[in-house]
Amino acid sequence: MKKIKDSIKREIVVNAPLKQIWDALTKPEHLNLWYTKNAEIDFRIGGRGYMNHGWGSTSEGVFTEIDTMKRFVLESIDGDFTTITTLEKVENGVQVSIEYQASFIGDMDQSTKENMLFGTSQFLENLKGVYETGTDNRSTFWKTWIGIAHTTNEGDIGTRVLQVKEGSVAEVAGIKPEDIILEIDGEEIGGYESFERTLNKKNVNCNVILTIVSKNEKSQVNCLVDTYPVPY
Repeated sequence: MKKIKDSIKREIVVNAPLKQIWDALTKPEHLNLWYTKNAEIDFRIGGRGYMNHGWGSTSEGVFTEIDTMKRFVLESIDGDFTTITTLEKVENGVQVSIEYQASFIGDMDQSTKENMLFGTSQFLENLKGVYETGTDNRSTFWKTWIGIAHTTNEGDIGTRVLQVKEGSVAEVAGIKPEDIILEIDGEEIGGYESFERTLNKKNVNCNVILTIVSKNEKSQVNCLVDTYPVPY
């Protein structure tokens, strides 16, 4: 019996003409301006799409539906992962929606889902930046890390540490799984995305003060900021 697919979605409104945004999403030379490091697109039903997103991430699939200027669907080669992109004219421009459907999404841990959605948000914001102001911000993405897997601390502020990579700057600083990171240099952390965005504003090799709760005790920890382990 085929497992029902779960879905997660992100969307943004871009103040630009519909045709321009459609081309931005479907033509390789336009995708390379805001999203992909390299795209090879055969944009027709049954045609293949290959995208190198940078930072070691690639995706590949087959276009199974195309409704010009409205919607298209890219299905992974094994058929289990589907990306649905929808465009809709709204008052302030074009609403772009990207939805992922897969049988395994319901089984994914929250941190992995948050990471997927955060990456999608970063690129959608870059689409908006490139087509509204001509600003490509990819050089500012994924520069820094401290070596943790984490997830939004549900029902409260902060992000909860799930894993600490052996030998990482986080381990050296004494951060442990189940610690809650509340602040970076006094700036409140609201969850997964907040932590990633705030940390990424810091310079590599600088030190930050993390306010953490560990076993119900609040303290401040000095932590080095390291280079993101996967180059663009």
